[in-house]
Amino acid sequence: MTTTGDEVSLERVAEIARSLAGAAGLDEVLQRVADLGAQHLERCDGVSVMLVQRGGRLATPAYSTTVARDSDRAQYDTGEGPCLTSMDTQRTIVIDDLEQEDRWPRFREQALALGIRSMASFRLFLEGDTMGALNFHASTAHAFGHHDLLLGEVFASHAAVALRAAITEAGLEAALESRDRIGQAKGVIMNREGASPQQAFDRLRALSERQNRPLRDVADQIARTGEIPVLEPTRKQRRGT
Repeated sequence: MTTTGDEVSLERVAEIARSLAGAAGLDEVLQRVADLGAQHLERCDGVSVMLVQRGGRLATPAYSTTVARDSDRAQYDTGEGPCLTSMDTQRTIVIDDLEQEDRWPRFREQALALGIRSMASFRLFLEGDTMGALNFHASTAHAFGHHDLLLGEVFASHAAVALRAAITEAGLEAALESRDRIGQAKGVIMNREGASPQQAFDRLRALSERQNRPLRDVADQIARTGEIPVLEPTRKQRRGT
């Protein structure tokens, strides 16, 4: 039996929903949002999650590549860009070819230097309340077609629900402060070991489990000291089984 494009799309949506529902806590949800987005949009090279904090301050607590992270930073630095516009206008913003784009000239220059040619930014919101933006980047022009944009809209909706559900009683501000430390610790691991964002997060999670300590405490230690603890082998690994 031949699988149609619509059936494949439905399977992807179901897979995204299941994966986000299975994430434990805000840290896990944020990283899964970034990684799943990069996996499911075929020509996507990187995803970033931009969130609005108290007082309107913006942060990028999760990203799948450093290019995606640096693209967000370029928008913070210049005060312009598609992700900011998506949140301001409450609509999806698509850039087919950044070399032909005349909006946001200061951001455009920095983004091209990062190797970005296409972008799609989806507002993260629930009941009209904007939480931030989900941003997809590609190194090729015209990377995102109609099908990709439809999938991106659905994915952003699932992501917004999962993020809202994962915010603890401490509130988004406190959660993002913790996430900032995790981001710093990931940066240390990525720079020292040449790891990807997902590999760095997996290393933090393994250290947390092996040391029986909260992931945030492990991240805080690495961020403060710049030292990465040795990942001791498990008993099973020591026995060679």
